[in-house]
This record gives sequence, C-alpha cells and structure tokens, in this order.
Amino acid sequence: MEKGQSYKLTIEDMSTEGQGIGRVEGLAVFVDGAIVGDVVLAEIIKLKKNYALGRLVEIIEPSKQRIEPACRYAKDCGGCSLQSLDYKGQLKLKKKMVEDKLTRIGGIQNPVVHDIIGMEKPWRYRNKAQFIVSAAAGLTDGPGGPVSVGFYRAKSHQVINCDECLIQSEPAEKLAGVLREYMRTDNISAYDNKTGKGLIRHLIVKTAFGTGEIMAVLVINGKGLPNMEKLVYMMDDAIDEISPDPDTGIEFTLESVVLNINKKKTSEIIGEKFITIAGKQTILEQVGGLNFEISPMSFFQVNPVQMVKLYDKVLEYASLTGEETVFDLYCGVGTIGLYSAMHAKRVIGIESVKSAILDANRNAVINRIVNAEFIHGKAEEELPKLLEQGVRADVVILDPPRAGCTLKVLNAVAEVQPDRIVYVSCDPATLARDIKILGEKGYRFVEAQPVDMFPWTEHVETVVLMCASSEAGRC
Repeated sequence: MEKGQSYKLTIEDMSTEGQGIGRVEGLAVFVDGAIVGDVVLAEIIKLKKNYALGRLVEIIEPSKQRIEPACRYAKDCGGCSLQSLDYKGQLKLKKKMVEDKLTRIGGIQNPVVHDIIGMEKPWRYRNKAQFIVSAAAGLTDGPGGPVSVGFYRAKSHQVINCDECLIQSEPAEKLAGVLREYMRTDNISAYDNKTGKGLIRHLIVKTAFGTGEIMAVLVINGKGLPNMEKLVYMMDDAIDEISPDPDTGIEFTLESVVLNINKKKTSEIIGEKFITIAGKQTILEQVGGLNFEISPMSFFQVNPVQMVKLYDKVLEYASLTGEETVFDLYCGVGTIGLYSAMHAKRVIGIESVKSAILDANRNAVINRIVNAEFIHGKAEEELPKLLEQGVRADVVILDPPRAGCTLKVLNAVAEVQPDRIVYVSCDPATLARDIKILGEKGYRFVEAQPVDMFPWTEHVETVVLMCASSEAGRC
C-alpha cells in the first residue's frame, strides 16, 4: 500500500467516530463518509504501521443501508456522523460497538447484550442546544460583519452556520435565528477565539418538553448586551409563533433569559457569573412522574423520551423491593437517585460538583422525597466515611462521565461490597475497562442493555448489571 494511491475497499465495519472500515492487504483503512456495506474507491492520505486513513473518492456500489441524509448540513457539520446510514442500521451498529468493546477490552466472551432500545421518532429529541457564535468563516453578513451561529465542522474549529438542525428542538432553532437577526441589525460582534475579541460567544437553549418552558443562556465576553430588552422581546415573539407539540399539545413559553459572563481566553464554554435578565432563574421539567428544576448549570439527560426507558432499565437491574439502601455515584442533579427513591428504603447520592448537589437536594424537596439525600464530595472520599458510620449499600449505581470511573472510585465501591452494581455509561470503551476491573474485584458481568439516546450520532448509552460473584444467576 502506498500513500496517494487509490484502492477498492469493501466496508466491513464502522469506527466509534462513524468512519467506514475496510482492509487492503490486511491493513485497516478508515474512510470518512463510507458506511457498512459500501464498496468504495479510497485514496490513502495517511499511512501508519497499524492502520491507514483514506479519502472517499467514489462509492462504487452503495450499501443497502445507505440513505440520503435528511439534513442539508450533513456533509459539513460534525454533529451527526451516521446520517447516511438508515436507522435500523444505526441500531445494529451500536449494539455491535458495545459487544466488541466488552469482548476486546472487557475480556468477556460472548457477552449478553440485548437489542438496543431505539426511538419511534428519532428527530427533535435534544432538550439542550449549544450553539457556537463565531466571527470566523461567517455566512451572515450585516453591519456587525460576518457571523456564524451553529456547530463545528467535523474535525475542525470552523463553525458551520446552521439555520436548521433536525435533532434540536424547534424553540432552539428559532432562538438561534433570532440571535442572528439581532446581531445583524444591532451591529453586535461575534467572539473570535484567535484574537479574544468580540462580544457573543455561545447561545445555550434548554427546552423542557414536559412543561414547554424554555431557557436561553447567552455567553458573552463582556459586562452586558446592548438593547437587551429588544432581544428578549424578539425571542419571546419567536417562541410564541411555534405551534403546540402535535403529540402532547404542550405550548412552548420563554421563561428565562440569562447572561453568562466569560471573559477568559479559553475553550471553556461557561464562565462563573450568571445574570438573569428576564423571567425566572430556573425552568421546570416533568419526566417520569417527577419534577425537576433546571438551572443554567444543571446537567440533565438530553433525550427525555429515552431517559425514561434508560432509568426503567436501571430500576429493573437494581431489583428494588423497598428495603434496599442505594448509593448513587456521580449523581448529578439527582435524576437517577430520585427515580430510584420511590422504590428503595434509602438513597444516598454523591457528586463532586457543588451546584449539582444543590439542584439535587432542591429536586428532592420539590418532589417531597424524604428518603434521598445528596452529598457534595468525591466518591472515593465519601464512601469510606459512610462505611465508618455503619452505612452500607445493597445496590451501587454508577453513572460517570465519558472518561469512566477512576480506579480509586472502583476500589471504594468494592469496599462497600454491594450485592449488585448497575453501571450507566455513555462510552462503551471506558465501560468495558471498568467492568474488567470490577470483575477482578469479585463482580460478575451479567448482561448489558444499550439505549439509543443520540440517534444519527455514533454515541450510545449502555446499562450493565453486575453481581457479587457469590450470587447465582441474575441476582
């Protein structure tokens, strides 16, 4: 194989980044834009010892699963890497991703992985949109110069000016359009991350599908915005124009507009200071029979429809009878813990982010749940304290970030000696790594249930049940 030469490939698999994988002379070749089942002509653009990168030159024979992307930005925007693969094919691919990682990294032969739980309507599912506002490569010309409000191009920091995104909520799309118009007519500058100059950096829109309440957060490189009242009225009018949800009849209302001050020349999106310029400081969401207050900093599952299915599976694996003590680690704003509290004797959540713990305890009060408490701190430090107090858990729920659990946390969990561990993961690789470590500490992998929280992207959420090795069967 030579760099610069083109080769005919049959795409046999796909990577976790959505690249097609074929082989030439036994060497894996990763090709952007190719999907499973394609026969393609690819030019080798990078040649390494163990793999190569190819540029798609021609699709010689399209896969039976290949479809025309519904989004007109699919070839440019880096948000949805699986737009050319039909939904049935996406679900099959994601299940295989979980199986492969559990086998190769977790060391589990023939792991029990159930068919992935998909969505009936895999569009407009995101309740949080995070638009980048950029002066670079802008497509909307006005008095303030070129402005892009959208998302990064794949593998770059160039912002694609997207006036439509089919996985975001309609209110988020409308408010992004309002921001473009406001910046154009009022000569408002966009932030330039190279120079550190320009005013508006990001627009974050949170949509509560259960109540219709909307929050808009404007991240700015300054103290305030000119003509803020005008912008709020424009946003309010835009939301009022949206028809009620056809399935639920819920009407959308703009309930909160917040400024976030971030003057640091950094890649961090959110600054430390928040100023509510209109409406409430929080919005209310209703999911699974519970109420949740959502603040600008709150982490909440971005797909509330699938969240209920995910948490129902967590409860099934936890096998709660009302007599158990549950430790909810990396508990965030308490969603899983509160969902579990209705079926457990006691729930103790632990989270290192203080604002999340404040939200979690507030949400417990809102829902009149008295058997759940949430502790601020690191799990590896708080778990030994609980053990010293004589508090033990029958079930430990783990829901870490993409990087997975630290070894210290896994060691601390093993010291607790729960009967069952329920692991919720958004990354099959770190999930498999941690399951292997827990296996070495006396816990047996039982089964996994993938849930499609992010249709059209390469991401997959997975719930795993692990039992103490002394337990027989499904525990």
